[in-house]
Amino acid sequence: MDGARLQGLAPERAGAVVIGAGQGGLSTSCHLARRGIEHVVLERGTVADSWANRRWDSFCLVTPNWTIRLPGWKRCGTDPGGFMPRDEFVGRMRDWAAGFGAPVRTGVEAKRVRPSGAAGFRFIVETSAGDIAADSVVVATATYQAPRVPGVSSGLPDSVLQLHAEDYKNPGQLPEGAALVVGSGQTGCQIVEDLLRSGRTVHFSAGRAGRLPRRYRGRDCLEWQAEMGTLDRTPDQLGNPAERFRGDPHVTGRDGGTSVGLWNFHSRGVRLHGRAESVAGDLLKFDGSLAENIAHADRFAAEIRDSIDAHIKETGQPASPAEADPQGADWPEGAPIPSARTLSLERSSIRTVIWATGFGFDFSWIKFPVLDASGYPEAPHGATRVPGLYFCGLNWMTWRKSGILYGVGEDARAVADRIAREGRIPAGPLPMEAA
Repeated sequence: MDGARLQGLAPERAGAVVIGAGQGGLSTSCHLARRGIEHVVLERGTVADSWANRRWDSFCLVTPNWTIRLPGWKRCGTDPGGFMPRDEFVGRMRDWAAGFGAPVRTGVEAKRVRPSGAAGFRFIVETSAGDIAADSVVVATATYQAPRVPGVSSGLPDSVLQLHAEDYKNPGQLPEGAALVVGSGQTGCQIVEDLLRSGRTVHFSAGRAGRLPRRYRGRDCLEWQAEMGTLDRTPDQLGNPAERFRGDPHVTGRDGGTSVGLWNFHSRGVRLHGRAESVAGDLLKFDGSLAENIAHADRFAAEIRDSIDAHIKETGQPASPAEADPQGADWPEGAPIPSARTLSLERSSIRTVIWATGFGFDFSWIKFPVLDASGYPEAPHGATRVPGLYFCGLNWMTWRKSGILYGVGEDARAVADRIAREGRIPAGPLPMEAA
């Protein structure tokens, strides 16, 4: 239903309001529908909007098809170990939502969630199309919403096109000349690969990120992680809560799944740099972190391989011999590491800078005391301390797998079960966060 049809109407009543029609919101909707719970799903864009409109044209899933464990999702044909391209995945998401009749209202943005102030229902969801009164609210907007760009961007000359990664679609949209990609998580590496294949000269400002071997000892790294319980780790097992927000390690699903790494890029002509630090005129300055960032990525990959070796030894299961990783190989011992700390954009013919520097989150529009000191929701298994208010699809919400296709359905089921048990009668006044 188009959100414009709600304009001008008095606040309506809904048993539950789910905010967001991505994998978290749709999984929750599917479980609510199975339990016969009246609800509506609000989506400011389209179904699977982030996948459809905030990914580049050659994007494909980084996790194998078998890891898609959404409720009611049909198996991925004869290629469970493949990696679904963007358009196919979006089409399947939309078919899935239509198949169970997800009550999605597109073009409706949830602006605020507050107590109702009246008997009979708990919440008011203020939207771009009018208010909705609800007994339960599930926030499924995912962890990150706002593109994050470092302050150094403001000093770049006007002659340079700047794009955040969510606005990058393909090399053809860029002006002629070289491109600089800033940020070396999964997104940055995949965009570098995309530009390289187009014949573009690429510079890469690499931060501190790990590297995963796509396959090791005969199996995909995600298969090993699932078997070893890595994806079932809980937030309390992290050394620092900030680790919940670190960038994902280098790996890609392109061409059936390959490893990527800084040595591989360097050997193919990519100019590597440390973190972008400052700019003066057309001169961009980098810090001296490149050598340590390379070493960190290699240590990360070595630790992953060692943990798999130890698991194989402990379980006694048969496995292929340990093999080298040609696509994402470690930086060879003794090979020189680029040391240039400055880069002239003009002399290097750089006409584009792509910021693959991630996203931030903002849940301040939820007017309840459910956030931790960093502003992140506290919602194990989706439940907050406020009766009737839930989250789904957040990174590290319950487990490492909570924010990915492999695990989001488990949290969605827990949320739907809790809503079904609670019923529609408020237990008492709800605590409200100070405005």
